[in-house]
Parts: sequence; C-alpha cells; structure tokens
Amino acid sequence: MKKIAILIAGVTLVLTASTPLMSALIRSDFDDETYDEITETEVSDHDGYQKIENVAQYKDANWNNVVCSVSNISLSEAFDIADGNPVITYFFYTKGYKMVLETKDGGYRLFRHGDTVFFTGSPWWGSAPGLADGYVKL
Repeated sequence: MKKIAILIAGVTLVLTASTPLMSALIRSDFDDETYDEITETEVSDHDGYQKIENVAQYKDANWNNVVCSVSNISLSEAFDIADGNPVITYFFYTKGYKMVLETKDGGYRLFRHGDTVFFTGSPWWGSAPGLADGYVKL
C-alpha cells in the first residue's frame, strides 16, 4: 500500500512540476501565422444580428449592464446564449488571441480568444482592431 501511495505522489509531483514547462512550450509555439488561422476560421454570419467589426465595450461605458460573461466559447455558442436570453441586447466576442481593456479606475480587464460578454441596453463601442467584434440584436 505504501508503494502505491509513493508512486501516486511521485506521478503527481512530476505532472505538477511539468505543467508550467509545458505551458511555456505551448505558448512559445504560438506565432502570427497561428493567430491568423484563429481569426479567419470564425463564422460570423447569423440572422437577427448586426455585426460591428473591431469593437468592444468602451471603458467609460456602463459596465453595470453586463448580463453574463462566458469564457472560451465559439461564436456559434455565443449566438445560442444570446438567442436564448431575451434580456441580452448585444455582446462582443473576442476573436484575437488576447485583449486588454482599461477600466475607469486605472485597472484592466483581460479577455482571451472566445471570451464573450453579454449586455442589456444600448452599446457604447470602443475600438478593438483585430481583437473583438460586436453583435447587436435586430
């Protein structure tokens, strides 16, 4: 029994120690060519929405009207969420690898590819070239 416990502890230690190394290796393989593939493979046509390219919620806009935020989803899943909730009137979808938005108080919000924020009310867009697109229900 002790041998099994020692074996499990050893395997856990190896896996835990190798995780940061593997993350570093994976991230170092990410290049501009891969980034272009991500942004070009997204399907953006969906009935019932107006697409506004290269925008996200402006930092000085009212962020109190966030309905929900969902990470690492496809654009199709984002439409499904918005379609299924009548309170949602618009959203932005992060299409770039990583996007940092400043906040009014000097902080920041970090979004990665596939992160989507759903809002109610009227949008106040800010520029986000190559990083995000906005969608408004018609």
